[in-house]
Amino acid sequence: MKALMLLLTISATVFATTGQERPIKAVGSSIPTHPAAPGAGPRVEHGIDAFITGDFIYWTARMDGLAYVITGQGDQINSVGKGSAKYPDWRWSPGFKGGIGLNLPHDDWDVYAEYTWYQSSAINATNIRGNGMLPPWNISSILSLLENNSSITQARGKWDIHFYAIDLSLGRNYFISRFLALRPFASLKWGWVNQDYRVRYLLETTNVDSTVSMKNDQDYWGIGLRSGLNTSWHIDTSWSFYANVALSALWSQFEIDRQDTRTDTRNGGTPQPNTTIVVFNSEDSFHTIKGVIEFGMGLRGEWWFSDNRYHFMIQGGWEEQLWLNHNHLLKTHFTQSDHGDLILQGMTIKLRFDF
Repeated sequence: MKALMLLLTISATVFATTGQERPIKAVGSSIPTHPAAPGAGPRVEHGIDAFITGDFIYWTARMDGLAYVITGQGDQINSVGKGSAKYPDWRWSPGFKGGIGLNLPHDDWDVYAEYTWYQSSAINATNIRGNGMLPPWNISSILSLLENNSSITQARGKWDIHFYAIDLSLGRNYFISRFLALRPFASLKWGWVNQDYRVRYLLETTNVDSTVSMKNDQDYWGIGLRSGLNTSWHIDTSWSFYANVALSALWSQFEIDRQDTRTDTRNGGTPQPNTTIVVFNSEDSFHTIKGVIEFGMGLRGEWWFSDNRYHFMIQGGWEEQLWLNHNHLLKTHFTQSDHGDLILQGMTIKLRFDF
């Protein structure tokens, strides 16, 4: 009995000691009274804690599934040399971003809005050089007009893109170690992407000389949720490496319009020569959810001046955006499920000023 009383006394003492070591929480709240991780800013002294940003971007844009012709089509008699799929000549084009933000007094949160503007174009043409050409786009029912592998004498493809986006984010930048800072954020994203695709074939057969053309336009807008993580790997107080990632799911609308035309300069009488006729004219419109993946990585430098009343930052690196299953251009001769991704990537240089 004495042993049992002694055991109970020791147990009560241990539990009482353990209870005294528990952290004290604010009355009526489960939120700690002190921040779990110190804010990483950047913040200035005696300012309004606002900041502006400007980016110069030099990107290339391209979309899967835009081959305008395929060479290497034989005549069923002689062996043919290896051909290839021909795409528009993807180019690099400049663009810009502009942003404004505010560091909030609540727990070092910040709110930031950024606008992206980018436009580009790509064009290419192929003339017959021994290897026959096969059209991946059945423009104006051209497949029914072909006599042999040399019926198409020239093919041309042209693609234009107009890309605009707005990101509005709420985040917190904080240190998780002496030299590593994280900024998780929740965001809304808006996107507008307008694309114009033009393909033209010159056709010469025994009875017909003709030009067939396709205008395939896709207008897109989307709005949805975006979330991600920005990381800063500090070398010292001024220099750091950054690596960012973001994922979005956008409620999207696609509006696609396609028109095929045919102009004969020589034929058997119909259609009337040198008169352009519309052979195919149709549209498609639908809503769906599409995903966007964004990456960025580079080097950053930042400095404070005028007794820490102002802050300046410059960073440069590589950025990539992947808009999943974005190609819904109208097709007439194979399944509509053959989609492709829209890709934007290139150099981004950002300036930031805090005041």
